Amino acid sequence: MSDEAKAFMAIGESFAVHETVNHSSREYVRDTVHVNSVEGFNARVRRTIAGVFHHISPELADLYFHEIGFRWSQRIVIGQAVRKSRSGKESMKTLWSRVPPALQLVQVFRAATGRQMRRSPNGGIIIKSAVAVFG
Repeated sequence: MSDEAKAFMAIGESFAVHETVNHSSREYVRDTVHVNSVEGFNARVRRTIAGVFHHISPELADLYFHEIGFRWSQRIVIGQAVRKSRSGKESMKTLWSRVPPALQLVQVFRAATGRQMRRSPNGGIIIKSAVAVFG
């Protein structure tokens, strides 16, 4: 999903389905098509750079973005709250929480079945190719 920007239209051709909303005609949501998730993720990237990483080198940018993406995908909805604007308009806000680290390991171990797991030099986990099993 994206808006009508030309750069996004070209990228959308790489996917099986690409829906757009037309912000210039004041269309922001159409059924399940919206760009709120993308804008939220981009805001998370900006806040993480400003508050945690402070600087991202071009050589290591992929690693930083993978870390931010991992944190983004390891969250769950815990509820909703009603928010009021200054003008009194009410809206629903989704409340998020982290997936507990113990439950995150389930995903790591599921991907590691039949593979070698090694610690990387920088303290991460490397999952190597399938282990040969002799029966």
